[in-house]
Amino acid sequence: MEDREWLKSMFRKELDLRPPSLANIGDNSIFIRDDSGIPIAHATLSRRGGSFEINSVVVDPQHRGQGLSRELLELADQSSRRLFAYTRDPRMKSALLRAGYTPARSPGFRPSLNLMVTRPAIFLWMILTLDVKRLVHMSRHMFAYKLYVRR
Repeated sequence: MEDREWLKSMFRKELDLRPPSLANIGDNSIFIRDDSGIPIAHATLSRRGGSFEINSVVVDPQHRGQGLSRELLELADQSSRRLFAYTRDPRMKSALLRAGYTPARSPGFRPSLNLMVTRPAIFLWMILTLDVKRLVHMSRHMFAYKLYVRR
């Protein structure tokens, strides 16, 4: 299966992630593959006003509980860039805390400005593509997402 198709299939299963139609693979994509080269975990970093947001972390359900989220975070941390992530998932929260991230109220001024444009754009995209199930899910849990920052 092609990487992008695998990623889309994972996004379809996880309503907390961005819509599958927005699944992109680029320079800031991190994959972990099994012995046969098939993706089993992925993280996407997005530039947000001088910092990077870890905005998509997904592990294939058959490979969960093996520390792959922690490994993705370690791979993302291999630079001196400032990283942050929003999550409401207790497993991801635990992985972030173990990786040295701390709870925060804001990712900073410039990243916040960027998020003020990108987040509404994603919600608009969900409306335009009639991704009602994801839109309702994210709206219902909007205030449950917590910010974690690695400085």
